[in-house]
Amino acid sequence: MKVLLVDDHALFRAGLRLLLASLWPGVCVVEADSIVQAVERAREHPDLDLCLLDLALRSDHGLDALQRIRDQAPAIAVVVVSAADDLVTIRACLDAGAMSFIAKSAPPETLTVALKRVLEGSVYLPADIAAAAPAAPAAGPSLTPRQYDVLRCLSRGLPTKLIARDLGLSEHTVKEYIAGLFQALGVHNRTEAVIKASRLNLGTIGHAQRAAR
Repeated sequence: MKVLLVDDHALFRAGLRLLLASLWPGVCVVEADSIVQAVERAREHPDLDLCLLDLALRSDHGLDALQRIRDQAPAIAVVVVSAADDLVTIRACLDAGAMSFIAKSAPPETLTVALKRVLEGSVYLPADIAAAAPAAPAAGPSLTPRQYDVLRCLSRGLPTKLIARDLGLSEHTVKEYIAGLFQALGVHNRTEAVIKASRLNLGTIGHAQRAAR
């Protein structure tokens, strides 16, 4: 596994590097302390699996970095690790394609759980943002296997074009699946869908169903 750490504090990067090594012995960690470096590293390492990104970089804003990193490596899973933990910031990160948001004040165990969930293809969100999702139907939503596939792609922050490529579908067909998914979940946009899926643990369910097929 190869991970990109983007943070302008060397000490914090060192701590994350040790945590990653304890979780996945042999992990390859690539580091950057600015947007420019992060984009360069993403270009140099097209096989990156995961990016841990700080929002408060010294001379840049992490949301800009998130978008530029995803432009360079659209399939990379991005986890934002930030001192800011307000709902507006968290939603902005999800809108930009992040798969998870972890406050720097959270204990290491929280980051461990989040990283494992993300690498399994699921989304991990703070309890307060997950609780903000619309209430679920008593029986839960009934999704088709293909809707689960599309939901997993949305959770990875993939745009419609890459979802179509990943699933071997046309962009028009993907848009139809997304519209049906929104209706089934009772949401209005991708961010709400990701939050709702996280609350209902639908990513894990979909992963299991795909494995069973």
